[in-house]
Amino acid sequence: MTHEQVKARLIAGEKLEDMFPIVSGQECDIIKAEEFSATDDIIYFPDLYLNDLDGRAWNEDEAERIASDGYSGIDFLFLCDGKEDLARELFNYCDWQNPASALPEVKGNELIDYI
Repeated sequence: MTHEQVKARLIAGEKLEDMFPIVSGQECDIIKAEEFSATDDIIYFPDLYLNDLDGRAWNEDEAERIASDGYSGIDFLFLCDGKEDLARELFNYCDWQNPASALPEVKGNELIDYI
């Protein structure tokens, strides 16, 4: 489901939990696909409560804010300058945080030469 599709469903009154399965992250609830997919479908929402993503969208601006907090495979690729191996590792690493915040930690691991 893309950002626009999520936004439309939020405007229609659904919650994220109606659209995606909620899974346990690091001492929090997150939305995370089973595996990385380099598409425009959303595959990750960070900590739902910390980011205030656990309620309904009461207007279009709120729906936009919530939908934009989701990350698609393309978003991960963008953060990783198109390096799919790095994007996949970043996706696998994220278990509560914003991927942009986690990227330096993943790059610091340097298990694979990404740079």
